[in-house]
Amino acid sequence: MKSNISIFIKFLLFSSGATLELISTCPKFEINKYASIGLTILFTAILSVLSSYFAFSLIFESNSLAILLALFWGCIIFNLDRYIVSSMRMNEGKTKEILKAIPRLLIALLIATVISKPLEIKLFSSEINTFLNKEKIELSFQTGEKYKQDLENINAKKENIALLFREKELLRDKYYEDYKCECNGTCGTKVKGKGEECNSRKERYELHLKELEASRKEKDSLLEAYGGEETAIKELISSEKNVFNKKSFGFFDQVRALNEIDKFSSLFIFLIFVMIEIAPILTKLLSRKGPYDNLILEHEMKFEAEYLKKLDAFNNDRVKNRKLTEMSAELELKSKEKEINNLLKKNALERYEKMRKQIDNKNDKI
Repeated sequence: MKSNISIFIKFLLFSSGATLELISTCPKFEINKYASIGLTILFTAILSVLSSYFAFSLIFESNSLAILLALFWGCIIFNLDRYIVSSMRMNEGKTKEILKAIPRLLIALLIATVISKPLEIKLFSSEINTFLNKEKIELSFQTGEKYKQDLENINAKKENIALLFREKELLRDKYYEDYKCECNGTCGTKVKGKGEECNSRKERYELHLKELEASRKEKDSLLEAYGGEETAIKELISSEKNVFNKKSFGFFDQVRALNEIDKFSSLFIFLIFVMIEIAPILTKLLSRKGPYDNLILEHEMKFEAEYLKKLDAFNNDRVKNRKLTEMSAELELKSKEKEINNLLKKNALERYEKMRKQIDNKNDKI
């Protein structure tokens, strides 16, 4: 006697992979069991839609496309879970059923991994963004450190050039003091006026002034060149820092950040999704064989019996056809043998008649 089943329960039974025509004849507790399995599969599909939406929204800018792809992914997960549960049979021992369920459990683990990661990223979005922003700062700092030695070398060269030029300026001042002192008679020969020593020191001073002017031009040229190098390096640093600052982190960057932030919390959420995903399979494995399983077995046996019956009939027809073919071939062979024998007899009779006529002709002549 069929039970009165609401449309919602029918949908849950459909979600569990049960055949409505068969399970509607089962007791209420069996219907409730498969409705619970269907509800678990439905919840898993809903979570997969939400999870994939968060993932696709990180990949695509179009919100409509993300929703469409998320619904499509949810349908795939729904259909796959439904198939996994409906394909399990409770007609053998528990050990064999568990061994057969291992590939399905591995698939469930894979599905749980795919579903859980985007939701984990959404739950830990604040921590992930903080981690990635900190990573940006560290990359920017590393960029500065990478070119720090080059800038220090350039500054050292500029300071060395300035120091050497300053020494030449001090030497110029010294030569000037010596020149004035000698000409004023306050040092050296103590003779006031433009004598030989005074002129000599004046020439030395004036020669050094010319060398100092050449050194000044060389210094300015070198400082300008090193300044250009320094500006180029600073622009390169600024450019690389801008690249890091403008960089947008993708889905897998966030997965990497999630794994480095807190593996235990992520593992806890993952295990929750694993339990949700394998719950329908565990329900089938842990439950005893029920009326619905017996009905499935009965219909499978009926179908197999009818199939074997049709197969036997087909084999019998094939054997009969083969025997008829063999008999037909044998009759045809015998018919051909008879024709050959008749032909041989006819040929022999004709030869006999011919020989007899020849003998009679000889006798007549004699």
